[in-house]
Amino acid sequence: MFINFWYVADESKNITDKPVKKMMLGQNFVLFRDSKGKVHCLSDVCIHRGGSLSGGKIVKDCVQCPYHGWQFNGAGKCQQIPSLGKNAKIPSRAKIDSYPTKEVYGLVFCFLGDVPEKERCPIMKVGEYEQEGGERQCSIFNLILIISDQ
Repeated sequence: MFINFWYVADESKNITDKPVKKMMLGQNFVLFRDSKGKVHCLSDVCIHRGGSLSGGKIVKDCVQCPYHGWQFNGAGKCQQIPSLGKNAKIPSRAKIDSYPTKEVYGLVFCFLGDVPEKERCPIMKVGEYEQEGGERQCSIFNLILIISDQ
């Protein structure tokens, strides 16, 4: 498998106001949309006690762990630890892995590798989707077949 590649995680329409669990390359991820409509992809494991973030909810543009309420923003940085109290400083190491996302062709693509943005391969252009109405004419299944054949 090529880790430094863009992978289709889901159709854009499926990422709404609840966290969504997805498996890519044998790993679990959580996708969620913030209040500005941007999709984020994080590791689906809370660093506190290993809870599945996808079982939580979205609070203030963060995904909240269902176990102890830790909240992580789209960059993976912890924004809230309820047990610390209101004015406590959150440790800088309280973060989880985050992954770049792009929405193209009505799909959410996630880059799972670690190369700098300038060195990332582009998302492959697909002629069927470039045409007007292409999203309706080409299903996600067909898109995956087209990409895998190239």
